Amino acid sequence: MPTRTTRRELGLRQATAIRARLADELREARVASGVSLDAVARASGLSATQIRRIERGEVRGVSVASLCILFAVVGMRLSARPYPAGPPLRDAAHARLLARFKAQLHAAIRMRTEVPLQIEGDLRAWDAELVLGNDTCKLEAETALRDLQAVDRRVASKLADDGADRVILLVSDTHRNRRVLREFGDLVSARYPLGTRAVLHELRGGRLPSTSGVCIL
Repeated sequence: MPTRTTRRELGLRQATAIRARLADELREARVASGVSLDAVARASGLSATQIRRIERGEVRGVSVASLCILFAVVGMRLSARPYPAGPPLRDAAHARLLARFKAQLHAAIRMRTEVPLQIEGDLRAWDAELVLGNDTCKLEAETALRDLQAVDRRVASKLADDGADRVILLVSDTHRNRRVLREFGDLVSARYPLGTRAVLHELRGGRLPSTSGVCIL
């Protein structure tokens, strides 16, 4: 897995490229609209000098708010959206959770971690995949449930896109996580019919669960 430094450097390179592209597009939009620097400055509340530097890509710390304002002044709307670019950094708690789970598996079941979706160009990955002969079951691990609905949407999207038919939602055994699971009991029972006991019974017996389930460890 890439180190923190590597990911930081990747982020900085992306920021430089995005800043340069937006600077070019802002300048082109302003010129095409026939609006002068002074007019943009009056409408935006920024100085003409600041705008000129932004258009040259020289302001490394230019804010999203400033860019949105400037594009709005020249008749455009700035939009930004993140997308998956590989597995996220995992902390020690996440690694320990996966290790606890792996210790529950029958010797016949293999567990592979960070398994990419089987779609060319898709950079998303499952936290793990259980393999028994030609059969597989996906696994997503959560140490702290903050938004179960968001987790469920992410998992459901990956299942559909990857053509997978079941997943184990592995959750750390904490009071907060149990409370969240209780609060969304209807969603949990509908999406993940098997509970911890049933999931572990199958895995310890050398079988993969026949349907999706939640496992609290």
